[in-house]
Amino acid sequence: MRRFPVGKSKVIKGFEWLGDEVAYEAVESGQEVRGDTFPMTWAADGEIYTSAGDPLWGTSIWGLDVEKFCGYPPDYKITKVNDMIDYAGWGDNGPKPTGMISVGGVLYLAYQNLLHRKNPVYGTRSQHGDDSVIMASSDYGKTWSPAITKTFKPMFPGPRFGGLAFVNFGKDNEGARDEYVYAVSTDQWDNGGHLILGHVPNDRITEAAAWQWVSEVDRGNRPSWTSDLDAAVAVFSDDRWISLPEMVYLAKIKRYLLLTWRLNADFSPVDGSRLIIYDAPEPWGPFTLVHYEGAWETKEKNPYCPRVPLKWLNDDGISGWLQFSCSWGNFGANPYYRSHVRKIRLVMA
Repeated sequence: MRRFPVGKSKVIKGFEWLGDEVAYEAVESGQEVRGDTFPMTWAADGEIYTSAGDPLWGTSIWGLDVEKFCGYPPDYKITKVNDMIDYAGWGDNGPKPTGMISVGGVLYLAYQNLLHRKNPVYGTRSQHGDDSVIMASSDYGKTWSPAITKTFKPMFPGPRFGGLAFVNFGKDNEGARDEYVYAVSTDQWDNGGHLILGHVPNDRITEAAAWQWVSEVDRGNRPSWTSDLDAAVAVFSDDRWISLPEMVYLAKIKRYLLLTWRLNADFSPVDGSRLIIYDAPEPWGPFTLVHYEGAWETKEKNPYCPRVPLKWLNDDGISGWLQFSCSWGNFGANPYYRSHVRKIRLVMA
């Protein structure tokens, strides 16, 4: 096992798979339902809303769309809410979803790559994931503002907050810690190195000037905040081992769960990947290791973007379903490029 920069969790001693993975294999209007990334939120109407990156069904031309996950695994159903046809382009040549949250009945979707392809921070092959924007929908994804056709510069230029993932608490953000919305971002889509934490008043989410980031954490684990993104400090670092993240709050055990992943070869869909899960008492840490899987699924599946849909947790708050994406190889023309789920359980210390 590789050496991690933090010790093992003293609250969650392990993570268990409770069955095999299940691939989503529905066909809609003669098309297989395929895509990846799937940042999720449990909305006020009781449904899970998400956005697929590079969806290969409907009238979307790669880019991103808006989808709804209805029901529970393994028998859930994915429906298309909005093809988002103006949000086009394969990979980092088009906008890609990174985070979604529901607050006060409004959906917020964060996406990256507004200015299209750039060089990565690390290496030469990885996908960069810069230049993020947040937009809002008051009608469950049917319409969004600001539209990309009226968005000419990113809210957060560059890579530091380029892949922001909202920290979800519960249905329509029920149980949030305070009147702020929180988000984490790594500095590269795959195999990045530093995690930045920001927050914003929950009624100003789409205002760039309202955001602040952690600038320091003192010895008492109290954060200081700055309105200058360049002055933000990483709340967690692990060189080339932090990809597009997922963070959720598990209310039953009062812990934040941080999930990330690492590709065995930079931006390779065929060399396999690794799953890494951390926990913390606060969204800024300190983080401890819950689980490391050096061979996550198979090389052919090449999984990434693990998600914990809070609606799919059981009453115990520590078991349910993990959702994830699999290989985008051959521009998605392979058997694995779709939603996958697998039953899980956290083991408490």
